[in-house]
Amino acid sequence: MGRIIKHEGGTMDTATTKKLKAFVRGEVTWAEVEGMTFEEAKAIAQVGCDLAAAGRYEEARILFEGLVEGNPKDSASRAALGTVYQKLGRLEEAITEYSAALERDPGNPVALVNRGELYLRQGNRQGFTDIANASEADPNGETSAGRRAKALVKAIALAAVEKMKAEQAPARA
Repeated sequence: MGRIIKHEGGTMDTATTKKLKAFVRGEVTWAEVEGMTFEEAKAIAQVGCDLAAAGRYEEARILFEGLVEGNPKDSASRAALGTVYQKLGRLEEAITEYSAALERDPGNPVALVNRGELYLRQGNRQGFTDIANASEADPNGETSAGRRAKALVKAIALAAVEKMKAEQAPARA
């Protein structure tokens, strides 16, 4: 994360000691101990997104894994890491990260639509629910994940209608 806490004999300052004890108790993240600001984390995440957009998934993975390690509560970084894992073909790890993101933010459209798609590929019906929830989480299609969810809902509905028509056709004959 950039900053190193050094203890060179003597007494550690009270603020650092309190932060470390809070970390041990699970009350703060390592990013908070180090003093990483939201703006710093957001800037690192943007670099990770830029790397992923350029197809540099391994480098993006390293950044997002660092962000998640520093702040496991950050649902956006967990969803982004899941996306990178998905691009790298590490599908179980992607599902794990999407699920972790959704524990913190049940309406995260990126985590919902991507996990939904992976679940559908596995034949898991939860995928339908995830994609529908992603569409509801972004009803106006303001994010690419929301637009993708709407497109998948339409495609699933059309496929279902076509299947029903095909099943009814022999019955009419």
